[in-house]
Amino acid sequence: MYKKELETLLPRCFEMYDFMAEHINHLQHYELLPDLKFRMAFQSGILSFEHGLATLKLIADGFVSSGLALMRPQYESLVRGFWFMHADTDNWIAKLRTAGQVGPNELSKLETPMISDMLKLLDQSDAPNHILKQLQDFKAISNSTLNSFTHCGLIALVNNGMGYDQKLIYDALRNCNAVAAINLQMLSILTGDEEAITPVRNMHHQFHDCLPIVHA
Repeated sequence: MYKKELETLLPRCFEMYDFMAEHINHLQHYELLPDLKFRMAFQSGILSFEHGLATLKLIADGFVSSGLALMRPQYESLVRGFWFMHADTDNWIAKLRTAGQVGPNELSKLETPMISDMLKLLDQSDAPNHILKQLQDFKAISNSTLNSFTHCGLIALVNNGMGYDQKLIYDALRNCNAVAAINLQMLSILTGDEEAITPVRNMHHQFHDCLPIVHA
């Protein structure tokens, strides 16, 4: 069961990532919003895109455990980008500006908060409520599974030995794609150009079969 659905989904996911890569390449020609925090947010978005693409490639090549282990950094890079954009990061940015040549010791002092703390800070910010809810819901639903894949817990260990249920892979890919779609929206917003978001809306229609069904 779900073998046929997964065989159909995988090539469509690659088409979606090709679409996103082309759009991101276009976005990089924009002059980004000037503040350092926005440039940091953009780089977080680039990392999130890379993790998502690596997840897809690894799963397609049969390395399911390794692919799913990247779901967490894909998601956390996205949350960190929104934290840079919307939370009160002035003190953190001030430390970054005065850090000089950033080495291992300086980097440890500049670590960003835990993801759960970032979400709490975002909840008190001007971050769009509908996006923040999606980020919170993703963490609530997937947190224990993400931890297992990332830290080689029992879920990952048992599935890797017995073979992954194809519905699990199918659902995981669609959830990763949802994170990637929110990420593309964030990257587009960071250009400061309202027209940059138009291809993202088009992508939702063109690749609706790659994304989770959202029930109102």
